[in-house]
Amino acid sequence: MQRQPCRTCNTPRTAAYAAEYKSNPMQTFGLGLGIITFFAVAMLALTALVHPAQAEVPAEVPAAVPSAAPSVERQRELIRFVRQECGFCHGIHLTGGLGSPLTTHALASKPPEALEATILYGRSVTAMPGWTPHLNEADAGWIVAALLKGCPQ
Repeated sequence: MQRQPCRTCNTPRTAAYAAEYKSNPMQTFGLGLGIITFFAVAMLALTALVHPAQAEVPAEVPAAVPSAAPSVERQRELIRFVRQECGFCHGIHLTGGLGSPLTTHALASKPPEALEATILYGRSVTAMPGWTPHLNEADAGWIVAALLKGCPQ
């Protein structure tokens, strides 16, 4: 006598069953990409909380003291710096991109001291880094003055 298969253990694999439970490769890829994105954002948030360069500007930051303008050679370097480093995020013409526009109109309502602090110390929870390792207060002041007059040429 032949044994009958158990219906609870051996469900019949019909075409309808296979179509209903077949995995969709694009859906699987999207789910994996979503998980990776979630962890990447979580790691960026943790890095921003811990990394000192991403920290808020301390309250004791003194107001910008007017100092001598950088040399002509340094001014050329600063123009190149603004065009390349700042232009990478703020657009090649500084009209906006990943970062906000750095046009005269966009910066007119902002205090120069705040702009200098942003250049030197960055902005937390954004992609704006602090440029203190590469710029000093006089450089930041000159850049702000140049941006407020119009994009440095």
